[in-house]
Amino acid sequence: MTACSKLAEAFKLSEFVYAHRGLWTDGGLTENSLEALLAAANAGLGIEFDVRPAADGTPIVFHDPVLDRMTDETGSVADLTSVELIGTPLVGGGAIISLEGLLSTWPQTTPLLCELKVDGDTDASQFASIVGTMLIDHTGPAAAMSFSPIAVSALPTGLMRGQLVLPSEMSGATNLTDIAAGPVDYFACHVSDARHPSLQAVRQETPLVTWTVKDAGTCEALASITDSQIFEGFDPALAKRHILRT
Repeated sequence: MTACSKLAEAFKLSEFVYAHRGLWTDGGLTENSLEALLAAANAGLGIEFDVRPAADGTPIVFHDPVLDRMTDETGSVADLTSVELIGTPLVGGGAIISLEGLLSTWPQTTPLLCELKVDGDTDASQFASIVGTMLIDHTGPAAAMSFSPIAVSALPTGLMRGQLVLPSEMSGATNLTDIAAGPVDYFACHVSDARHPSLQAVRQETPLVTWTVKDAGTCEALASITDSQIFEGFDPALAKRHILRT
């Protein structure tokens, strides 16, 4: 990899709490909108957010493969160019933004956990290279992760990488760490697998983050067996209190 003049900062996962798709709520700010993402930063939270490629390869901040749920438009994100996508109004407020748009406005005080959505005809390695290059040039704390081991292994050297793990009830796997194609900086599992023996066995060497924690009771119960949590739908002050012990 060509040396970069800037380098995304490594950070300790356990020192932050992460708002799932930003600090959004039903009837309030909209998931993955710039407003919800920046609200999390203003609350001292890191964020988990999703990127997927537009037809021209530009990383777009959007969770679903299709527009239907989150906009008044229909169709596949991958079939539209970034020019067509960026600025499309989101249901509930805000608009679709690009990864570049987020990075240019992010205050760089709390971490970014960028999930690469790899599905359909997406070239996992190519998309990881594009996203990874953008993140490695970000001067604040940042990491990338994906369910795709190919994407994770293709991320550039020097960028923190996480392996997302499908719920064991879906995969049927008994060792949930086997999915990683190489060394990773952390694993991220579904709340139902936070106590899974294979994840707990590697936790002393490889931190464990769990998703998506949707109530304060679950947050408190999992705090001692995870290194941090990705949460939504309840008071971030409670999340901080249980996870960070503050």
